Amino acid sequence: MDVQAGPGLMAACYGGGALSSLLLARGSGRLAVGVGHVAACAGALVGLGLSLGVLLGEPGRTIIQPIPVLFPFARLSLSIDGLSAYFLLVISLVAIAAAVYGPAYLRALSPEARPARQAAQGFALNLFLGCMAFVCCAGDALTFLLCWEGMTLASYVLVVSDDRDGENARAGLLYMVMAHGGTALLLVAFLGLTERAGAFDFGALRATASGLDPPTRTMVFFLAFGGFATKAGVIPLHVWLPRAHPAAPSHISALMSGVMLKVAIYGILRFAFDLLAPGAGPLPSSWGWTVLFVGTTSAVLGVLYALQQHDLKRLLAFHSVENIGIILIGAGLAMILWRQEATSSALATVALTAALLHTANHAAFKGLLFLGAGSVLCRTHVRNMEELGGLARRMPSTAALFLLGAVAISALPPLNGFVSEWLTFQALLGGATRVQGPGGLIIVFAAAMLALTGGLAAACFAKAFGVTFLGRPRTPHAEHATEAPPSMIAAMAWLAALCVALGVAPGYAMRLLDAPTSALLGGAGSSAVVAARGPLVLSVALTPSGIGGTAMSMTMIAALLVALTAIAWVLRRGWRRGSRRTAPTWTCGMSPSARFDYTATAFAKPLRLVFAALYHPRRDVTHETSESPYIVRRIHYAGEIVDLAETHIYRRAARDISILSQTIRARSTGSIYGYIGFVLGALVVALLLVGVIYR
Repeated sequence: MDVQAGPGLMAACYGGGALSSLLLARGSGRLAVGVGHVAACAGALVGLGLSLGVLLGEPGRTIIQPIPVLFPFARLSLSIDGLSAYFLLVISLVAIAAAVYGPAYLRALSPEARPARQAAQGFALNLFLGCMAFVCCAGDALTFLLCWEGMTLASYVLVVSDDRDGENARAGLLYMVMAHGGTALLLVAFLGLTERAGAFDFGALRATASGLDPPTRTMVFFLAFGGFATKAGVIPLHVWLPRAHPAAPSHISALMSGVMLKVAIYGILRFAFDLLAPGAGPLPSSWGWTVLFVGTTSAVLGVLYALQQHDLKRLLAFHSVENIGIILIGAGLAMILWRQEATSSALATVALTAALLHTANHAAFKGLLFLGAGSVLCRTHVRNMEELGGLARRMPSTAALFLLGAVAISALPPLNGFVSEWLTFQALLGGATRVQGPGGLIIVFAAAMLALTGGLAAACFAKAFGVTFLGRPRTPHAEHATEAPPSMIAAMAWLAALCVALGVAPGYAMRLLDAPTSALLGGAGSSAVVAARGPLVLSVALTPSGIGGTAMSMTMIAALLVALTAIAWVLRRGWRRGSRRTAPTWTCGMSPSARFDYTATAFAKPLRLVFAALYHPRRDVTHETSESPYIVRRIHYAGEIVDLAETHIYRRAARDISILSQTIRARSTGSIYGYIGFVLGALVVALLLVGVIYR
């Protein structure tokens, strides 16, 4: 396709889908949903073609397109370079699956939904996808902030679109408060640069940032990092994420978790390596070490909290916190090593390659898992794993695809999660040998925490898959479940194919990563550092230069696993040729039932005891007896864990704000002059703070 016409065509698809959904609001809701999702799929396909055209085209190519004048004080523009194109590619890949999945899912889950609500979902979906795409393609601060705010508002509409008991509204409110707090930080960061530059376009901001003194540059970075980290859901700014993501429709959850969080990663990389990067020399050391610490903390605590969840979508949401942490580990290490000696610069390329590759990998397997959870939800109307079980026989395709996603997110070969985490390990171990003193020990500790994260993730998804799909049905909801519609299976198969392709043949992804890594780091691209060896194109060996590690052919590993599986199947078939004898399961004379199966609570209990200092577990056990107090008829068990960030930070802050509000209310006089005085006082304080920050 003509890449110059791509942005306009993409805007036409998303804008046309949003407008068509609104025009059909008074007609057929099914038609509004269908038209909206078809337009979204078309826009995603255009975005896919545009991104591939830039990534595989002339090296260093950047598409710059002005936007018609909308404001007299600023010129809006789009600028698509290697980094923009790569994130647009990630957005488009998941958007295709969500657009194919959405109509059947909405019909199955809410067949009685009003046409107006269905039209609103079609409108918000197109606005959401369009704003995410153009945030990554923005060429100036104003376009960036407008699309950023549009992305937030559209996702809020989608979160609260199916509110039946008020829980979604509460989740949406928390999301909006946190998101706008992050936007306020971004606004201050951008205003600090635009005030000095006298313009909004990124070129002027780069030129201005190159003349900033180090303390001011660092302050602007941490303002921007705080704003982006809030949207990314890193700990301790994650409290909105496990509430908002489960509340949204499942294909929107796949977009929010698999894609929207990555837009925040794009912002961090754009600020650190592009807008604020000094003209020469390394980045300030505080940037990389802070990002590495935040990433390590989020990875470990995210998976630990996920282990104790029984709500399937909430469990997946906490795993997004974990995987964002893994991405930030790679990004932080790249910041530390960039523009050091030659070997360290090569390791910085490996670390950034790992972060960018895990960005795409997480989008693929997390999107697949959320769509799988949505298939379970639309057929059982249950998200609690304790009320499921036995779905593998009733939903075999969904079970197989969910299992593939579980293997990928657990970083097991030969799927894609293993490749990016292996590269992250290589970068960490190599970086530990290049950084002297306590810094090297910190990097080794981060590598150990990444290993712990991988093991805990595998345990968590053994629980999630086993309790949900294996065993016996625990409730009538699971007993009467049927397979998801074909379009939903096709959408999951698309993401599953990406997981396999990126895992078995990661060398192809290295070509796509050349443009963003060379643009950000200014050196050799990913394919020059992560080598492809072997006589066949598919025989890809990942060897970070300068580390001395061994080559690893993912294609050969996949072929070996396939061969071993085939041999095991043949041997098993051969052993079955003898006479078979069946007998009932021995259960001490009792008839086996679902009560004999392992529960999610029991599976996670040992880890809950090991990490009790973190979880602060609480439980309530009630014994129901018969006429005699010595004969127990039933035991009721209820347990919960505590999110330390929520209890020790946000609830205390909410309590203090409530006390302050009550104090102000008690002193309210009802006089308009008093209220004007409050406003003026707040304005003076804000101006003084801005003056201190940008003095």
